[in-house]
Amino acid sequence: MYDAREKAIRDHQWALNAAHREGKLEGKLEGKLEGELEGEIKLIRTLEGILGLPLSNEADLQKQNLEELQKLTVVLQDKARNRVS
Repeated sequence: MYDAREKAIRDHQWALNAAHREGKLEGKLEGKLEGELEGEIKLIRTLEGILGLPLSNEADLQKQNLEELQKLTVVLQDKARNRVS
């Protein structure tokens, strides 16, 4: 009976630790994505400023996903390169 109780306690602790690790990993991934989004938005607004374009509304940019922001960045980078040539 004592061994079964000990095992149950260990199993419960293991499950809690696994959930904690999973939560930390999920938080790190969310933070990384959020940082990438913020960086891409800053890059877009910087490129717009360099090109003399009106700055996009930051709230509108935040509604877009990373792939959409990256596509916009590529378009702006191409405009900047072509402007210099």
